[in-house]
Amino acid sequence: MKALKKISIILLCGLLLCTAAAGFYYVAATAGAKLDEAKLECTDACIEVYDAKDNKISDLSFKSANKSVRFSELPAHVPHAFVAAEDKNFYSHRGLDYKGMARALLKNIKARSFKQGASTISQQLIKNTQLSSEKTLARKLKEIKLTRSLERKYSKDQIMEMYLNTIYFGHACYGIAGASDFYFAKGAENLSVAEAAMLAAIIKSPNNYSPFLAPEKCMNARNAVLNRMFALGYISESECKQAKAAPLPEKQDNSIASKTYLAGVYAEMESLPLYSPYRYRGGCKIYTYMDRDMQDYAENLKTDADRSGKSILVCDNKAHGITAWHTTEGEIRRQPGSVIKPLAVYAPALEENKISPCTPVLDEKIDFGGYSPSNYKDDYKGYVSARQALAESLNIPAVKILNSLGIEKSERYLLQMQLFLSPEDKTLSLALGGLSEGFTPREIAAAYTVFPNGGQYSPLAFIRKIEDSAGNTLYERKITSQKVFSEDTAALINDMLANAAKTGTAKKLATLPFPVCAKTGTSGTEEGNTDAWAVSYTPEHTITVWMGNADNSLTDITGGGLPCHYALLLNKRLYRSARPAEFQSSPKVVECLLDKISYERDHTVKLAASSAPEQYILHEQFRECNQPKEYGSTFGEPTANAAIYYKNSRVYIELCQTEYYDYLIKRAENGKTTALFDGHCDGNYCDDNVLPNKKYTYSVTPYFVGSDGEKHFGKEMFLPSVYTKKEAAKPPKNWWAS
Repeated sequence: MKALKKISIILLCGLLLCTAAAGFYYVAATAGAKLDEAKLECTDACIEVYDAKDNKISDLSFKSANKSVRFSELPAHVPHAFVAAEDKNFYSHRGLDYKGMARALLKNIKARSFKQGASTISQQLIKNTQLSSEKTLARKLKEIKLTRSLERKYSKDQIMEMYLNTIYFGHACYGIAGASDFYFAKGAENLSVAEAAMLAAIIKSPNNYSPFLAPEKCMNARNAVLNRMFALGYISESECKQAKAAPLPEKQDNSIASKTYLAGVYAEMESLPLYSPYRYRGGCKIYTYMDRDMQDYAENLKTDADRSGKSILVCDNKAHGITAWHTTEGEIRRQPGSVIKPLAVYAPALEENKISPCTPVLDEKIDFGGYSPSNYKDDYKGYVSARQALAESLNIPAVKILNSLGIEKSERYLLQMQLFLSPEDKTLSLALGGLSEGFTPREIAAAYTVFPNGGQYSPLAFIRKIEDSAGNTLYERKITSQKVFSEDTAALINDMLANAAKTGTAKKLATLPFPVCAKTGTSGTEEGNTDAWAVSYTPEHTITVWMGNADNSLTDITGGGLPCHYALLLNKRLYRSARPAEFQSSPKVVECLLDKISYERDHTVKLAASSAPEQYILHEQFRECNQPKEYGSTFGEPTANAAIYYKNSRVYIELCQTEYYDYLIKRAENGKTTALFDGHCDGNYCDDNVLPNKKYTYSVTPYFVGSDGEKHFGKEMFLPSVYTKKEAAKPPKNWWAS
């Protein structure tokens, strides 16, 4: 018993010491924490946005600036929606949910980190307006102290009013007044049950539950709040059913979405790691990559031929920054059409040494196990090079190359460029851009910057840096690149897409006074087109133009038409005062001289003999690790076949390959050899200077005049001897009378 008593005393002392230590720590950690009542009100601060040269572009006022509502003006279902969504015991506790805090503590101990924190509405108000968003024990203790102060000083209705006037609802909306105006174009006092439930649902994660960005998730979250409101007795079953049937709001024109660059800036700020909208309530400065001149030009670019909506994006390849962005349809996903071919087919196939730019591919109507793609207007060209197939955007060669490469390998490269495929996209139609959802212009532009950047990928961004109103850096972008393709593959794609801009589907760009690479794409049906693309780039900038309609209504626009024309105008504007830098090849790219005869006749890629005539040489580029090794035989040592026959007192010699070789023809008779012919022959040689009753022996020697100007002779070929016949005596005149 004495031992047990001692143990009890020790445990009690230990508990008292721990309690005292915790108390001292609480006092020390919260010593400077005082409730700042001014911060409990809605903010009148704004965001200042700056361009690439640090000149102010605009002030973006928060949509709650100087807007607030009185609790007494709100219908009862508005606060009830937030109580149901966030804190069902709000009106019964004194600011802290001790049971919830205990549960969260146990989970955090198991996770060995601050994964969860039980936050009442009162705690959220304190956290959002008084403290930073860091997850530490000291901050949590300050939150507890200030929450208790808040509850002592204000009534529940006052706390709810301050909460609703300061909570963040996404899309730059602080407070329920700004949110009601933005989402529903009405005052908060006029919100319906369904509208109140939606606003209560989205505050948990405004970017993920926005009705404009994720309508399905928003609908599910809203209906879950309605179910809780019914369970708590705030609404009847019929009211719950009626509210669930209400549609979500459509985007209003009173948002910054009409100023697409600024909308992009704010959307990006909301997606930054560890982003907390409450960090910016006091105002901030955002520094962007905007080129103001190009932005103004893009926004006002139009022609009389405009027949659909459009999106225009210009980016700086080295900075990976968006310098201009304008859209009439929003940042939506669209079918990429043939602009996917360099990314999903040709560059991966080059990297895997499946092809070189000159690889011959038979362009023909073909069936791949039930999948039968076709070319535009069912035009098939026979054997074409991969270079020509890409420049002219031929479909069959692209599908054949993808079939040889394999869809899994293609997807692996696309993933490295953050181009994600759905399971239903993993078919051969991927080669033609036939996807379930598609990609945004921003994603396509970022992927194309891989090529002018030597195979390195980095996503695009609007924001360089964010500072608070005092000039302290809140965020600074750090660019990290990932190698997708080797430098030599990127250089070869640049060379191939330069052909597309000179003679291919993007040949409208051929008039530019500087080198440019480009690819076009068109998606649609036999009834019309839905998407038309033109992507062009120099070493310095990438320009992406998409045309179409968000509702998929049809148009007759093709990628090589108006989008390519806009790309031409944008390039002219961008480089009106200085030409862009030249494209640089890779030291691992080599030029090879190919045997033209083997290539065109046999559709094989072989090196030209060193002495081959220039007119029978093709110049082409290869990766150093994938250059041809075998030589064509035509101009190694010329060889010939010939046939000889005697007819009508003449000797005829039929020669082969006269399109490549000249011939030296000799005749021998009675030990005397005479050169009869030396030069080009169309295929048949006739010796009509022969005598009857003679034996003649002929030889033929093929040769060609090489690129060095010298004659290169093959082996002399002796033909079978020819015996001429003695002419028959002519019958006398009037032989019948003799």
